[in-house]
Amino acid sequence: MAQLTLEMYSEEVRKLYENKDTEKQDFLKRQQDLHDKILNKRALSEDEIKEYVLTQDDLAYFQKFQDVAQGKEVKGFDLKDYIASPQATVLIPKIIVGAARRAAEPVYLASKFFKKVRAKNGTLMITPVIGTMVASELAEGQAPPIQGLDVELMQQQQFVTATKKGIRVQITEQYINDSQWDLVTYLIEEAGFAMARLKEQLACIEFSKRGWTVFDNAIRATHPEAGTTGLNYNGNFNDTLSIDDFLDLIIALMNNEKTPTDVLMHPLVWTVFARNGLTGALSGPTDSTATIQSPNKSFPIGPQAVQGRLPFGLTVNLSPFVPIDTINRRFDMYVIDRNNVGVMVVQDELRTDEFRDPVTDIYNFKMIERYNYGTFDEGRGIAVAKNISMDKSYPMMDRVKIFGD
Repeated sequence: MAQLTLEMYSEEVRKLYENKDTEKQDFLKRQQDLHDKILNKRALSEDEIKEYVLTQDDLAYFQKFQDVAQGKEVKGFDLKDYIASPQATVLIPKIIVGAARRAAEPVYLASKFFKKVRAKNGTLMITPVIGTMVASELAEGQAPPIQGLDVELMQQQQFVTATKKGIRVQITEQYINDSQWDLVTYLIEEAGFAMARLKEQLACIEFSKRGWTVFDNAIRATHPEAGTTGLNYNGNFNDTLSIDDFLDLIIALMNNEKTPTDVLMHPLVWTVFARNGLTGALSGPTDSTATIQSPNKSFPIGPQAVQGRLPFGLTVNLSPFVPIDTINRRFDMYVIDRNNVGVMVVQDELRTDEFRDPVTDIYNFKMIERYNYGTFDEGRGIAVAKNISMDKSYPMMDRVKIFGD
């Protein structure tokens, strides 16, 4: 076995340990053990793969592999031999996970509102009810009142279990023989998108399931108070959202001792806000350079089209993963306090395994995560409006009182 020395590593690593003999020896011993496991083709855990520091030779191999992944031609580099090499057990997971995470990052929106918490003991974790902490004015010598987590959890004890999510990408040996790793990279990035979409969808499901439901037009028949107050042309309720309903969503959060910070809805719902006058003074786009030949050249449909037009200091977030029924033209939306949403309990970050089926000559790349969502304070930081109609809403008709002579 090759004996690792500090000179085999990059300048940054050498500078980190060159003046610390004890730490240097501990570092080299640990890296030697991992290096020997790799050469003996023994499986490394996810933590060991993260702990392993690439030598200069590994980095050179790593760069060649990245060039091939980007479609570049690298002379003398055989992808099939590389995949069979011991170093591939460490380098391939690093490359695959990196590509998948880069592809997934732009998708994350709703999931970012959940604070990430590591599962310490197995996959089971209790999410406590967290209320608003209150500071008090104290006299000299007076002990401050205790403020902390409500560990009694009231009567709604919530257990959050980090469950397994995953996807598998299959690649034929022909792709490997032809060194078409650029196509493989595309498949890996698509798998990363799929994992991100699932995470966003589950976050929105958690909003709808655990949030503080203010309106739900699906139960209007049995609970009229749960319906929204939008009216149709004839002055009858039509399950649309009025400006009063939007105010009630904000007031509901305030009544729960939360601070409204964000609105979260599907991008198509913007049209409902524009149609129903919920964007304040919005009357149409203006463009100082517009001409008769090309009037109103730009009409931005996105958060910037709503931002600043609501009569509140709220950040508008548009996510395609917020529930919407385009057939029945119904949607859900949320007004939240971003500091009091909940936690994402994580047991395993995105990791990958690679194995080959010798019968079919197919390479399998498996991506796995273990996580789940839990909400704080019984969902009081999330005001939810469900099953809202996308129809046009009309203002309440003026009343005319006729007095006698």
